[in-house]
Amino acid sequence: MSGLRADMRAHMRARGLVVGRGAFRLGPLELDLPPGRRLAVLGPNGAGKSTLLRTLAGLTPALDGTLSAPRPAALLPPPGEVEAAFPVRHMVALGRIGRSPFAPGPSRADLAAAEAALDRLGVADLADRPFDRLSSGQRQLVLIARTAAQGGALVLADEPTATLDPVHAARVAAALDALAGEGALVVIATHDLALAARQDAVLLLTDPPRTGPAGQILTPAALAALYGAPLAVCPGCGRPHG
Repeated sequence: MSGLRADMRAHMRARGLVVGRGAFRLGPLELDLPPGRRLAVLGPNGAGKSTLLRTLAGLTPALDGTLSAPRPAALLPPPGEVEAAFPVRHMVALGRIGRSPFAPGPSRADLAAAEAALDRLGVADLADRPFDRLSSGQRQLVLIARTAAQGGALVLADEPTATLDPVHAARVAAALDALAGEGALVVIATHDLALAARQDAVLLLTDPPRTGPAGQILTPAALAALYGAPLAVCPGCGRPHG
C-alpha cells in the first residue's frame, strides 16, 4: 500500500469527550492517538461501542468535550450489515465516490484503484462476482478493500470479525493491520479478546473508562470489572480461560 499523504497523518485527540444517544451517556473520554496506531474498544453489549465509533466518524455529534479526528474517516460495519448486488469491483470503487460526488458513476481511475485494492487484499479473483453472493468473510475483506481504495485516514471497524471463521477472521485482522501500517489510525470495537490483544492499545468502557497498552490493560481484574463477572485471559493470545 502506498500510504497516506502527509497532511492526512493527523492525531486523534479527545478531551472530556461525552457521547450518547437518548438518555445514554458514555464518558468523559481522554484519547491521544497518533497515525498508524491501532486501538481496540472493549465493552459489554450496550456499553456504547457503536455510538463511540459513529461519533469519531463525525456521524453523531458529541454531547460534550472536544474531538479532533483525522479525515476522511471510513466506518466498517459488522459482517452481514451491507447488502448489495453490485459486482465487487463496482462496490469497492464506490468507496471513492466522495472524490467526485456529482459523477454519474465510478471513473476509470476509481475502478483501477478498486482493482489495485482488491489485489492488495488478496481477493482480486472476486472482482466480477456479485457482492451479495459472497461469504461473510469475503464481504469483510471486500469492504476493507473499499476502505483502502478510499484512502481513509481514520478506519473505524465495528465488530469486524463477528461470525467469521478463524481463517477469515485472521485475514480481516491482518488487513486492518496493513491499513495501520500505511499510516491510517484504526479503531476496532470488538468482543474478541484475541483481536483486542494484538492491538497497540485498548479502551475499556468501564466507569470511568480506562485506556492503556493491550499487554497491561487486558488483565483478569480489569475484564472482571468491565463485564461484571470473573474472567481470566491467556496472556499470550488474549482469549478467556478458566
